[in-house]
Amino acid sequence: MKPKRRSIAILLIALLCTFAVPAYSAEPVKELKLGISKDENWLNPYTYVTGSPGLDLVNLIYDTLFILDESNKPVPWLVKDFSVSDDGKQYKLVLHDNVKWQDGKPLTSDDVKFTYEYLVAHNKSRFTKPVKAIKSIQTPDAATVIMELNQPEPDFFIQPLADLPILPKHIWSTISNPDQATEHLGSGPYLLEEYKQGQYYKFKSNPNYFKGIPPIENMVLPIIEDPTALFTALKAGQLDAVSRSVSPELAKEFENNPNIKLMRGPGFSTTMLQFNSEKFPLTDIKVREAISLAIDPQYLVDTVLLGYGATGSPGFIHPDSPYYNKAVTHKTDLEKAKSTLEQAGYKDIDNDGMREAPDGKKVELVNLVYSNSPTRIRTAEIISDWLKSIGLNVKVRPMDSTTVDSLVWPEFDVTKGRNYDMAIWSWSSTMQLFPARITELFHSNLEIGNTNIGAFKSKEFDKLADQLKITLEPEERSQLINKMQEQIAAENPIVPLYYEEVTNAFNPSKYGGWLFQDGKGIINKLSFITGDETKEAVAANQPAPAATSTSNQSEPAKSTSSGQETPNVNTGKGSNALVTLLVILVVIAGGGYWLRRTKTQNKGKNL
Repeated sequence: MKPKRRSIAILLIALLCTFAVPAYSAEPVKELKLGISKDENWLNPYTYVTGSPGLDLVNLIYDTLFILDESNKPVPWLVKDFSVSDDGKQYKLVLHDNVKWQDGKPLTSDDVKFTYEYLVAHNKSRFTKPVKAIKSIQTPDAATVIMELNQPEPDFFIQPLADLPILPKHIWSTISNPDQATEHLGSGPYLLEEYKQGQYYKFKSNPNYFKGIPPIENMVLPIIEDPTALFTALKAGQLDAVSRSVSPELAKEFENNPNIKLMRGPGFSTTMLQFNSEKFPLTDIKVREAISLAIDPQYLVDTVLLGYGATGSPGFIHPDSPYYNKAVTHKTDLEKAKSTLEQAGYKDIDNDGMREAPDGKKVELVNLVYSNSPTRIRTAEIISDWLKSIGLNVKVRPMDSTTVDSLVWPEFDVTKGRNYDMAIWSWSSTMQLFPARITELFHSNLEIGNTNIGAFKSKEFDKLADQLKITLEPEERSQLINKMQEQIAAENPIVPLYYEEVTNAFNPSKYGGWLFQDGKGIINKLSFITGDETKEAVAANQPAPAATSTSNQSEPAKSTSSGQETPNVNTGKGSNALVTLLVILVVIAGGGYWLRRTKTQNKGKNL
């Protein structure tokens, strides 16, 4: 279904497309150096390591059927036309007819069908569960895919359609052990030209990309784990941008650097204190409650983040989400924390200031944290002091990220167990994109709770999650999600600490085509594709909810410019000429358009 627009809106869009002139020349960037802080392994859907920037880099090589726009709404990508049946069980997708794999072979409906069926046969936790919602896939011709679902899925457009990269059948059909695969040929805007483990990645543009020639000819991504070295290289001009969010202290310094621009916006990554609910005494709900009561998230935001963030919600879901339960609030009460432990039998028997368990044994816990994250280390140290004040001995143990991952989430498979007490952990922004993902985080059935890294078990939560799975009516779903948040807050499998604001730094003289995606920042696929026309096409094509019969037509975008813009001082998304034009259009269009523009200005603010 094409989005409904009033005639004045159509006029405004036409005028913008006609007169808006990027401040940069249309010449492509010969080489861009983007520093990343972690080796992301081979970049394919089975072997990448983290959601950000790992999967973001995968998506430069591969394409998805839909894509998330700057506001995280799913819009067509490989798909040019689609419809959904009235009962929400059938999705008919028509692919663009000019898409080719990077080896020149055409991408067809057979590749889509193969990818979805391959994920069922070869498990990958992020993708397999959503794919299992599909009952059958038909491919009546090379461009058409018809998916029949077992039942309507409210989030199907987001996951899997806008999340799962499509694999080339002619390559992956011969791969029987995908977790060890080094294949990296896709249909995306960039080809992975070279990967040197622990050192760098090299990309080159795909001249045959169906959305147009990418604006950057070559990209070099050096792997620099030490944050000081990473940002020093940016300041010295050795890097053009970095994937890591700038720390609050450094942001102040960068604001005064004429060679560096900052883009800032809301961050959806969730930093938390993660408990291993299988490990005594964290098996005791009273111990987890006491730890939660001892923590002051607002102090962490004010002191560690210098105010650049939002306090964690005890129910996990971000406060900006429409599903956020405002009634679920965090309480900090050291005296109540002490009395809770006392009543549960944890007493200081030998008067050394630290409590013993009810059986008389010493309570000694270790909190794991990434050694390359000063922010998390400082957070862990402050929490350790708070817990010491209530009589719990918790030591902070910084370790390299790979080691921490192997202890908390061995092989990224929750069925492999775990070997830790607690950890300062963070889930990337994708976990907040739709609220039903808390089922994956906390359901005790590990086939459902495939990211339940704390082995949390709650019959009450499972019951609510199972009910949510079969509930489609929006109001009923909202009520269930509210109750699920209340259950998480009551049982404390985690203590959400904060959602750190994303602040990205880059050299605007080298490349200015960055697009800030809510919750993630500038490292997203839309920042690396040919400019305004493609990006405006993305913004103009939004699918309707799955519960109604829908259709949508998305025309392929032309590639007539590099899309490089100088970030505007107010929004980070336009040139000064564009601002002037908007003022004129506001006069023509009236106050309604101004309100819409004002809403846009709150995102991706340029410092």
